[in-house]
Amino acid sequence: MDGDDLRRWLWTDATVSAPNDPTGVLSSAERDHVDSVWSEHGQIHVRALIRNEQVPMDMEVLPRRVDAPSRCTVPELLARHERVLVVGGRGSGKTALIARLAARAAADHRQGTRTLVPFVVLVSLLDDPRLDERAIAKLSPIGGVVLLRRALEERRALVLVDGLDEAGSGARRLSESVEAFAAAHPGNPMVVTTRPRRAGIPGYARVELRGFVTATLLPQPGTRVVAAHHFLARRDPGRRTSLIASAVDALLERYAAEELRPGAILKSLDLRDRRLLFSSIAWLMHCDRLVELPVEPLAELLRWRLDGARWVEGPRLVLCRADEEDDEEDMDEDEDGDGDRDPQGGPLERGAAGDARELGELAQDIDGMVERVIEEIRGHQGLLIERRPGAFSFADLSYQAYLNAVDHVRIGALDALIEARGDPWSHETIVHAAGIPEVDAAAFIRELLEADRGEAPVATLLASRCAEVAGGRLPPQLRRTIARRLSELVPPRTPFDVAHLVDDVGEVAGPALIQALGSAGPSERAYTAMALGGLRHRPAYGVLVRMAADDSPVNEPIVCWLWDEEQLVKDQVIGCFALLALFDVALAVPSASTLFLQAVERAPRGALDCVYKLIDDQHAERIGRASEDEPIRDPEAVDVLLEKMRKALDRKGGPTEWESW
Repeated sequence: MDGDDLRRWLWTDATVSAPNDPTGVLSSAERDHVDSVWSEHGQIHVRALIRNEQVPMDMEVLPRRVDAPSRCTVPELLARHERVLVVGGRGSGKTALIARLAARAAADHRQGTRTLVPFVVLVSLLDDPRLDERAIAKLSPIGGVVLLRRALEERRALVLVDGLDEAGSGARRLSESVEAFAAAHPGNPMVVTTRPRRAGIPGYARVELRGFVTATLLPQPGTRVVAAHHFLARRDPGRRTSLIASAVDALLERYAAEELRPGAILKSLDLRDRRLLFSSIAWLMHCDRLVELPVEPLAELLRWRLDGARWVEGPRLVLCRADEEDDEEDMDEDEDGDGDRDPQGGPLERGAAGDARELGELAQDIDGMVERVIEEIRGHQGLLIERRPGAFSFADLSYQAYLNAVDHVRIGALDALIEARGDPWSHETIVHAAGIPEVDAAAFIRELLEADRGEAPVATLLASRCAEVAGGRLPPQLRRTIARRLSELVPPRTPFDVAHLVDDVGEVAGPALIQALGSAGPSERAYTAMALGGLRHRPAYGVLVRMAADDSPVNEPIVCWLWDEEQLVKDQVIGCFALLALFDVALAVPSASTLFLQAVERAPRGALDCVYKLIDDQHAERIGRASEDEPIRDPEAVDVLLEKMRKALDRKGGPTEWESW
């Protein structure tokens, strides 16, 4: 079978049977687990690749076994050998590879095909250098050990271990446990990554594991991608859109500066035409809710944009024949006798709408031109890159949102963006639109506010973000209106406000909540911490860690949630509520457990005492109520966090007497 068949076999094995789960409890846990893997590792994949300046595509490896392909991708190798050890140097893309495999398996599962269930083990998060069911379940708290065992029994578990070398002196012990685990669970594909021997497993002559095919990760060619995250963390949000615009234009300019072969289409376009072409791609991906665009629809879009035959409004691009520069005499003649000459001056020129007949004459080799553009993008990746063979995406989602906003502004479709205000998929585009200089930001924001007549909070929150990127282009009265409406939403003042923000508003409230912390009172800060934890707003995780050290007293009882159950917390400090919020995040996002442990070390002893007792008591009650029909999903992960908290308390003088019993 060829490579495509191998990949289909790996990711969509039709022989997999549904688990014996008559109550549906395990099915629900599996869906939640897969959703969490997709949410976490899909983003890690993008960040890791951009941070390490890798070309984000299915990275190839060189297997050492003679019965393996001489050069292939890891999914292709897994189709032949169920256990693979990937060796790569520092920054070679090992973490990105693991995240990619996990995200792809989760994406296939979410599309309705019961296939492999991914379990990701980051060695840096292991308490003990040993791989077994308990260790994996700790890092997969939503599914827990019950789901893991079921998946292993059905041979549907995809176990991904990242960073064997990070075990340090325990690497030999960890490698032996990996070998034992693989032997005990045949039929379940496994991928393990490690650095080469010099930085890898001490005492090993070669980096290898018994029963595993060792494959060397090929070095990736460098890319000049300018990652948006390099500057998005700056404090001045008013510069955000302009910074992204500068980065996008710099990447577009490189198509002209690159040493492309003579006659390259992207090189001969001016900056305005290149921006128009790529903004069209962003617009299509936005409409279809895509972060990756397969090559077929990309080719169709290029064909549509380059020949212009289906454009009926506004300026558009007109494609000339590739051989026109060598046939200038024919170009100068008026062959049809209508008094007009065919356009000259390069492969692309603007033409008036409705010239479909003339465009058809000019675009005789459109398919060849489309292929050339795709190959030029593939060979000189920067703004649009090939994350895997046959699938393109933007180097950063902020670039995609910005270019989509540019296209909406160009065609005068800002009303469509306002209509989409309730769709989180459009929020980033709406904010960027307000920051584009050609847009009347004040009028745009007024329309956004009036669209809901002050009733829906999403429009107010979006207007607040738009005001930030618009900078000084807004009149003082409009800013006061936004501030007044925003003050009615944040900071939250009651548990009902928190529930409203988490359940009804969503993550769009995250930036406003963080900004409101500066003027919030103690109880408002406590409720804000609970809201930020419930929203799973990633930029807020570091804020919560810092809040854990806040020993400001909260002089009123605060209603919190622990495992979806209300808890009334009295006479505590703000750090207590930040800890509770991060505990909830750590159970849903395993990699956030390190942040929770950082917060534990910062928290005042009294706050740590309170949180420890709350979690310990509630955990004991959950275990007591658990049954075969309603198992609890995260007992191992909770035990680990409780143990860490207990050790931190011991270092600070031990738990208080009322907790010792």
